Amino acid sequence: MGALARPQIARAEQPSAPAGQVSAYELILAMNTLRVSYGLPPLIEDPIINAVAQSTAETMAVNNMSWHIGNVRGRLAAAGYGGGATVWATENFAVSWGGMGIDEIMAVWADPDHMRPAVDPAYCHVGAGVATYNGKTYYVLQAAYVGGQACGSGPPSVPAGTSQPGGGTGSGYVPQIIVPVQIATPDAEGRVYHVVQQGQSLWAIAVAYQVTIQDIETWNNISRNVPLQTGQKLFIPNKNTAGYATPTPRGMVALATPDADGRIVHEVQPYQTLITIANAYNVTVERILALNGLQADWPLSIGQKLLISPGNVTPSPTLSAIQRLTPEADGKYYHTVQSGETLFWIANLYGISPADLMSWNGLNNNSVIHPNQKLLLLVTPPATATFTPAPATATPTPTASHTPAPPTVTPTIIAAGSASSGFNLGLFAGIIAIALGIVGWLGWQTSRRSESA
Repeated sequence: MGALARPQIARAEQPSAPAGQVSAYELILAMNTLRVSYGLPPLIEDPIINAVAQSTAETMAVNNMSWHIGNVRGRLAAAGYGGGATVWATENFAVSWGGMGIDEIMAVWADPDHMRPAVDPAYCHVGAGVATYNGKTYYVLQAAYVGGQACGSGPPSVPAGTSQPGGGTGSGYVPQIIVPVQIATPDAEGRVYHVVQQGQSLWAIAVAYQVTIQDIETWNNISRNVPLQTGQKLFIPNKNTAGYATPTPRGMVALATPDADGRIVHEVQPYQTLITIANAYNVTVERILALNGLQADWPLSIGQKLLISPGNVTPSPTLSAIQRLTPEADGKYYHTVQSGETLFWIANLYGISPADLMSWNGLNNNSVIHPNQKLLLLVTPPATATFTPAPATATPTPTASHTPAPPTVTPTIIAAGSASSGFNLGLFAGIIAIALGIVGWLGWQTSRRSESA
């Protein structure tokens, strides 16, 4: 990676972090250590970017956000960065319960999108912020540059003597030294040993080799609480190291075993990205995003569980999101914001334009939405097909009888010239037939009694 050098970086004072907590400046120093290891000059800390990054971390923490606020370049320009010129910027964030180590944070930012501050030579300035709320800590780093302006050619964002976040001033820069970590060449057997140079820290070496501090501690039987010595030789494990599988080294993904129903859940390990995970399971990134309700620019966290396959699930027809809407008491339709949702995601869910959604709710591209916030939807859900059962058909039910039916006597109707005479003749014939039947029955009964006697 080039000869060892000792470039300097200036910084403004930062608000103090809780005991044991990674500070905003350590975020900057870690990113610059990685940047210098790629042969690029370190980013210059800028007080305006620091202020915006700190404000971003606090806003995200208070609102329990799991997505970017958006338009970072617009927020920096509005704060005065660039002096009215075109501003370009990128933003990284990580979040955890109880705090993360610097190696864990840099592991979360190991994918190409979050590596831009370390590998893109166009970026010039940097700032960072850390905020904790209700036990959840947010780490934010922003890198930026001014279009058409060479790095270092413009005046400082804040003139000397101007108050800075954390109580510092524009002239209160403290020189710091970044010692780049030159990546060692593997020996004939593929083993990598790093010789510690003056000023190099354990976490800086871990960041440069993209392994964790715990990896180095475990494989060298050392503790991070004991300072490294110049000239100390450290073994750096890699994917060719026998037995090095947990944590999974960079570029390796240990496939999860499907459960009894064929469901596959992957637990994210250090330096794994959506792309490497998708390639390992032979699925698309879009498929993982859809199954887990994620967006492409959301960073993964170590230990995060991702659904890769829902298993043997029989799909059933479901209503669309807009068909599932139910009007509230005022007769209007609303969407209740859930953690992780953005305006663009919600608009896409209902098949409406983001511009309409923002217009209906008095929002713009810079607006921040919060979990449980209700957004008005001026839509008319399409009618859903309602199943109407066919009318029931009566089915005759046969009735059983143990008593034989009496013989039926069919009277002979004698046709006549009028209905009245026909009725009288029919009635007379019926009476005669009944009388004859009774006489016959009485004769039969007499015959039975004679036979039995």
